[in-house]
Amino acid sequence: MKLNEWYKDIFREASNIAMSHALTSLSEMVGGPIEMEPPDVEVLSRVEFLKTLAQNGISKSFVVAFDITEGLNGITVLQFPTRSAINLSAALMGMDPSGMEELDEMGKSAITEVGNILISVYTDILAKLLGGAGLPEPPPKPISSLYDIEKELNRPDLRNVDKIMLFKTRFYEENIGFESFFYLVPDETSFEKLVKRLEAR
Repeated sequence: MKLNEWYKDIFREASNIAMSHALTSLSEMVGGPIEMEPPDVEVLSRVEFLKTLAQNGISKSFVVAFDITEGLNGITVLQFPTRSAINLSAALMGMDPSGMEELDEMGKSAITEVGNILISVYTDILAKLLGGAGLPEPPPKPISSLYDIEKELNRPDLRNVDKIMLFKTRFYEENIGFESFFYLVPDETSFEKLVKRLEAR
């Protein structure tokens, strides 16, 4: 599905609001100021979603998924490409990322916590546009392959979904940069409600 620029601007505005709140939380975790580029927003088809995950290196990324309920219903997926995940974990732990080639368990735990916070803020802001509250349902689900994603998409509530929102942005902490890909996979009813509420703003 390709949206015209008017619709993309609406989703971009909502994403900017959500990301501004998330940025505050992330800055507090890192212990210093973080800047970001304006989010790039797309609405992908099911096939495009899987293709984008693959192109961004799902098997070499740090990827977690969370169920969401209330206000919005579906799943959210947060993907940090490997280098971005290493840079972010180094920033969180006050380390130099230049000598780090992979995430250890402590780094994975830190990134998972960041994912939980970012997704919580994103979904809460978007859900409030629907007049409710949408929060991730713990625990997070590690994703290591497209098969893991396809299992989620084959759930009864998501089986017919063909509209996935992608929010892509880059963050900067001093000279360290990292990017994230945040995918919102709402069920059909949630997507329609979200579009109608955004149109009315």
